[in-house]
Amino acid sequence: MFIGRENELAKLEKAYSEEGFRLFVVSGSQGSGKTTLLEQFCRNKAAIYFNASRGSSRSNLNAFSSKILHFFADNEHKPFQFWDNALSHIARTYKGYRIIVVIEGLDILAGYDAALLGVLARVIDSELKYSAMMMVVSCGNAGFLKNTQLLHCINGVIQLGKFLNDENIARLKAETLRQSGMDNRAKFVRVPADAVILHEGRPNCEMYKIISGRALCFTGYGTDGEYLLGSLKDGKTFGEYSLLTGKPGIYTVTAFTDMLLLKIPRGDFMNFIGSNPRNSIDIMRNMAGMLNVLKVNIDMLREELSEPPQ
Repeated sequence: MFIGRENELAKLEKAYSEEGFRLFVVSGSQGSGKTTLLEQFCRNKAAIYFNASRGSSRSNLNAFSSKILHFFADNEHKPFQFWDNALSHIARTYKGYRIIVVIEGLDILAGYDAALLGVLARVIDSELKYSAMMMVVSCGNAGFLKNTQLLHCINGVIQLGKFLNDENIARLKAETLRQSGMDNRAKFVRVPADAVILHEGRPNCEMYKIISGRALCFTGYGTDGEYLLGSLKDGKTFGEYSLLTGKPGIYTVTAFTDMLLLKIPRGDFMNFIGSNPRNSIDIMRNMAGMLNVLKVNIDMLREELSEPPQ
């Protein structure tokens, strides 16, 4: 469900329709909707989408290399040794055709490699500006680009404010009710970032569907054995295990960003599934994912039990 960033999307689409190289910066705090906006923009377009992680510049470059080589179905090329080589490879291989390159978390990358912004500026000036590439980078705050060599290459900056304002929440609720077939008695819950939504080991009589925001799923949350199972984004559901079995939850879910959730009590579950058959697939996938995690834990336990005592 894409609501609340239509103007920003239109700016990106306009730039995409223009000829020649374009560099756009999308900035905003965590939970402002950068990822949702960029994913929507890239839909049905030739795009290489890379999300930087907390790690070394080398590990991120290797991950970026994998994205590029996967896009081109290239099993022969080795990972790129330098960021400018990677970007040049895209421009040369896709020469003459419009392609989008998204790098989420440019500020994270620059924190690990002080020379990166200068490298990007030089490869843009020497090669990319003659290509049909549209590059979009995201960051928490565009202010870190001031007084850098990259500044003169930027064609536009989109600053995102807080997404879950009263207007967007009202629109999200109305659209959710329209799509789900539920009535105005449906309960929506607004959850701040870092809040715990479901607790492992505690019974839960509700399932939740994410209308906006992102959540993290853990086992052993807050203990020495804490393990991150994965993240959940818009449209995904959680809490179905406890709701369907009546048993305590087997994982903890926390809000990674501010979130808007649709709360589905046990009594409304069948009506919800009847009106939203696609969600049945998500629920089965979630249950299958939990079974896979349990299988891995069982296999690990078997290995430990089979090892001879020291």
